Amino acid sequence: MIHIPAVDQAFLLLLIVFCLGTCLVRAFWELEQMRTRRNASPPRGRITKRG
Repeated sequence: MIHIPAVDQAFLLLLIVFCLGTCLVRAFWELEQMRTRRNASPPRGRITKRG
């Protein structure tokens, strides 16, 4: 088995956590953008005129 110094292990762990965190933030950002766009567009076929 390969022995990696503790400093390198800590660096790799931080790098992995940073990458995963970035991916999660981007995924939630995309979901929020889609939800905002969907809510901003007027609903089609549900507008009725009362008069």
